Amino acid sequence: MAARIDPVGLVSRWKMDEELLKIKAPAKVNFYLEVTGKRPDGYHGLKMLMAPVSIYDELTLEKLEEDGRIEVFAEGSPFVASGEANICHRAAGFYFQETGASGGVRIRVKKKIPVGAGMGGGSSDAASVIMGLEKLYVKTLSPEGVIRSAFGVGADVPFFFARGWAWVEGVGEIVRPVKAVETLWLTVIHPGVFLSTASVFSRHTKVLTSDPLLPNIAQLDFRGVAGVLRNDLERPAMELSPEIGEALDALRKAGGEAAAMTGSGSAVFALFPSRGEAERARKTVSKSAPAKWAILTACTLGEVSLF
Repeated sequence: MAARIDPVGLVSRWKMDEELLKIKAPAKVNFYLEVTGKRPDGYHGLKMLMAPVSIYDELTLEKLEEDGRIEVFAEGSPFVASGEANICHRAAGFYFQETGASGGVRIRVKKKIPVGAGMGGGSSDAASVIMGLEKLYVKTLSPEGVIRSAFGVGADVPFFFARGWAWVEGVGEIVRPVKAVETLWLTVIHPGVFLSTASVFSRHTKVLTSDPLLPNIAQLDFRGVAGVLRNDLERPAMELSPEIGEALDALRKAGGEAAAMTGSGSAVFALFPSRGEAERARKTVSKSAPAKWAILTACTLGEVSLF
C-alpha cells in the first residue's frame, strides 16, 4: 500500500476545537472497475481507478470522556440508521481497538451523498471518522491498520486515506495514488434506486484471473479517462434495476457519450471537459427525468494539503 495520506474530505476543511470537529466527507466515482473474480476467502478481486468528487456528507465529531462510549446520529436518508447499525459506529470502534486510545465519541452524520448508489458515502464517512478521531485523540492508525480497515470497516475505506485519485486493487486495500492533469466535470444521476453491493456482486460470476496489468492511460485527462471507462458490475446491476440503463441512455442523449455506472450502482455519470457542458447536460436531462431522479453536477478533486 502507498504511504499514508489524509482523506480529501478532511483536506482544508477542519474546524476544530479541543472537543469538537466538523468534517466534509466527499463521494467517489469509479472510472474503471474490473472484477478479476471471486477469491478463496469469498471476497471479489478488483482493479479500479477511483477519484473523489465534490459531493459531500457532513459530519460532526464530539469527544466523550467515557471509555468505549460511541453514539451515532444520522439524518438525511431513510436508508441510513443511527446507532450501532451505522458504519460510523463500526469505524469508531475499529479506531479505538486499533490504537488503544481511551475515550468515546458522539458522531452526527448529515447525508447528502446518495445512498446505495456506488458513490462511497458510507466508506468516506467511516474514513473521515477515523481521521477525525486521530486528530481528537492524537493517535494514528498504523499503515497495517489502514489496510485492515478494508476488511474490518469497509472495502473502500483505504481509498479515502489517499488524497485525490488512485488505482485500487485487491479487495480495496491496495491503494496507489496517481495525479490527474486536469479537473473533470460530471453530470451524475441517482435514479432513486437502492442497490446492495452484495446483491450486485452475487450476479457476477467471472472466474478469478491473475493478470497483474492495469490499463495503460497516457494521461489522466478527459480524453484518457473517457477512453478507459469500464465497469464490470454495470450489466449485473442493470439486470436488478433497469432504471440504471434508462439513466445512462438519458445522459448519452444529452451529449454525454462517455458515460458509465459508478461502483456497484445505482448512480451513473457522464464525463465532460467543462463545467458548462456538464451543466447543460444536467438541465437537458432534468426536463424529462422522472421525479425520483436526483441529477447533480460535480467535479473531480485534486491533491490538497492539510493545514
